Amino acid sequence: MLNQPNPDIPPKMTACLIDVSEHCSEDFLAKCGGKIYMSGFYDDNVNTYCCSTTPSVFVDVIELVPETYPEDEDAREALSEELLEAHTAEDSGYYNRRDIERMRADHPERFKDLGMTFDEDENPEEMVREHLCGNPVF
Repeated sequence: MLNQPNPDIPPKMTACLIDVSEHCSEDFLAKCGGKIYMSGFYDDNVNTYCCSTTPSVFVDVIELVPETYPEDEDAREALSEELLEAHTAEDSGYYNRRDIERMRADHPERFKDLGMTFDEDENPEEMVREHLCGNPVF
């Protein structure tokens, strides 16, 4: 695996929602309003090559997000718990750069440049995760 970070190019962190509905059961999707998304982020200035000459980006997933929450408070809490249980660290992973760009072109509302800057001694991934957990953009 080869990353191409250039120390002269600052991170360009982008928040995203990736539709993962095709991997979910119909019953689960019905509880989620028909669709479910992975909410995450990636550095748009870094390409990774995983056993291929095709560039990829690493999407760091924060949480699973339903299209809509039920109006009933008990059902909403139950769905929130189910989403927390369904989310694992393995949700984060590499996506083909072309796939990400296609998703972004098809649904620009699901991609937001965070416009964050970082000091040399800061860890951009930790800073973005902390920021998005406290200030969701979707």
